[in-house]
Order: sequence, then C-alpha cells, then structure tokens
Amino acid sequence: MTASQKVLYGAGGLVLVAYLAAANMPSQESDRPQRDVRPAATAGTESLAQEVGSQAARLRTRMTEAPVPDNHPRNPFAFGAARRTLPATAPVARAAVAPEPTPVIPPLPVLTLMGIAEETAPAGPKRTAVIGGDGDTIYMVTEGEPVGARYKVTKIGVDAVELEDLVTHGYRRIALR
Repeated sequence: MTASQKVLYGAGGLVLVAYLAAANMPSQESDRPQRDVRPAATAGTESLAQEVGSQAARLRTRMTEAPVPDNHPRNPFAFGAARRTLPATAPVARAAVAPEPTPVIPPLPVLTLMGIAEETAPAGPKRTAVIGGDGDTIYMVTEGEPVGARYKVTKIGVDAVELEDLVTHGYRRIALR
C-alpha cells in the first residue's frame, strides 16, 4: 500500500466518522415541545352519542361504495381448472353412481428361500427349492409346481427362485440370504 492510498483511506474514514456524528446530533426541531394529539373533550354523553352516530353514518356510506365480491373467486388449489358457471335455471338432479368395486388382493405371504438342492442328471442339473412359508410351513418344490395357493415356480437358479403370482400374474423373486 502506497502513502497516497493510506492518505485516501484516512480521509475517507474521517468523512465517515463526521457523517455518523452529525446523524446522531439532536436537531433543532426536537427542541420544540410536541403537541399532544388527543380527541376533543366531550361535554357529556349526548355529544359522545352524536360523535358515534356520525362515525356510524360515515361507515354506512363507505360500505355502500365498497366493491361487491366476485361470485366465482379463483381457487389457488386447482391449477389450470376451467371456470364453470351454471345457468340460472332450475337445479338439475343427478343420479348417484356407485363406484365399481375394486378387487381385494390378499397381502403377500411371507416366503423365505431356505436352500436349493441340485441333483445331477444326464439332461442337466435338476434343482429343488426349499421355501419356508407362514408359521412352520415348508415347501420343497421344483419348476412348475405350486407354492401354496398363490404362486407357481417358474425358474430355480443357483441362488434364487422366480415365482409367478397366480392372482396378479406378476413375478416375485426370492433370493438366498
């Protein structure tokens, strides 16, 4: 930093200090006593009642000039919905339509692949899966056999079994842990 930069920074600092000091100085207007703004004193209940009556009349006239709210206000929760206005005719009775019943799909049974046994045959390895079901149920199945009433074994791999869901026609894969 050169000497001229130091001088400029010092002068700028002095100007800033002078500005802040002048801003905190009391002004001449604050020396004058402030006038209290209070409502006019009333001379009893009659003048108070007249004041309230005149204020009520002014309020009624302002309310007649107020804008009327829109019959179809904008709904901020319905994005892009078109406004529908119903004609001013007799109300239309609509028939209630019962929704179509949805098929109840039972929850997925808990199945655990406990092991896979493999037997070597001339046509290739033949695998048998040992699957544990609900409670103490154990299924020993090969490809094409059912597992309970819901699944059928489609493939048995080295470490996983693929089951076809007979209700939803989806597939479920169970792997060894």
